[in-house]
Amino acid sequence: MNNTNGYFLTLSLVMLSFTHSELTFGQSYAPEPGAAGSTAIHKDSLAIARWADQVTVNRGYKDIQQPELGLTDYGQDLDATGIADNMVVSLGDGGSAIANFSNPIQNEDGPDFAVFENGFSDHYMELAYVEVSSNGIDYTRFQSISEIPNDIQIDNFTFSDCRYVNNLAGKYRVYYGTPFDLSDLEGSPGLDLNHIISIRIIDVVGCIAPTFSSYDSEGNTINDPYPTNFDSGGFDLDAIGIMNSLDLSIEENKFKAGVFPNPVKDILYLKGFTNEEKHIVNPMGALVLDFYGDRAHVGQLRPGVYYLKQASKIIKFIKN
Repeated sequence: MNNTNGYFLTLSLVMLSFTHSELTFGQSYAPEPGAAGSTAIHKDSLAIARWADQVTVNRGYKDIQQPELGLTDYGQDLDATGIADNMVVSLGDGGSAIANFSNPIQNEDGPDFAVFENGFSDHYMELAYVEVSSNGIDYTRFQSISEIPNDIQIDNFTFSDCRYVNNLAGKYRVYYGTPFDLSDLEGSPGLDLNHIISIRIIDVVGCIAPTFSSYDSEGNTINDPYPTNFDSGGFDLDAIGIMNSLDLSIEENKFKAGVFPNPVKDILYLKGFTNEEKHIVNPMGALVLDFYGDRAHVGQLRPGVYYLKQASKIIKFIKN
């Protein structure tokens, strides 16, 4: 649902059937943005190297049980390109969008891309499956989990809880992307994790009635707002941010920039950077260090993967 429908927002805040604080968890996954342990990627994260710029949408119905209502028609394909800006294209029930990349996405440590929806508040989730392809024909789906209770149908006036959800797009509110790590698909037949040229987003039909249900990878019925029988129904695709792609190495060569040693223990030396301020961020895009000069004292950082960024230059390094 697009958050321009202000009356839905008002009603949702007043007529909640249950709230996230009242739920009992089987297994708890990452929480909402700002909470400890959240994996949400903000649209301004320095970890995002670029944005999808080629998206094609195949619209779904406003209501899959009432096809006579027609297809969703909110937004355009172009609205799903570029930075997340709350200008969206609505997929409708079971609709899909394919983003193609001339510079393939590659698998590196940490999340490799993030999908942005436009949920107006934490725990109001319109969900979608995410699939990737290395040939543009055959797609592999991320294993998803939804432990959202399915005894009562979630509707436009009901919140759920993002801690019930893993590896489904739409987990986080507007301007915060859901991250996906290609390492989760390691060993998938016919999939080259270092040459991903297409991402496919498929709307989850959140109806709990068996005839129209969608299921997670463990066979659980996925319960999300249904019906959303209006122009902006279903998953609203805002943007896809890319953290790791082959053109990063091209960018490094272009500027003849580099770091050493890599992996590093104490002092990271730089080449090809200016004397202007530089930033080090973690894979979630959180800033961990600002500095000037041609070296960074990183001994205090926890072991793991980090990004060094200055303007358009981005280099990944490992801290031992």
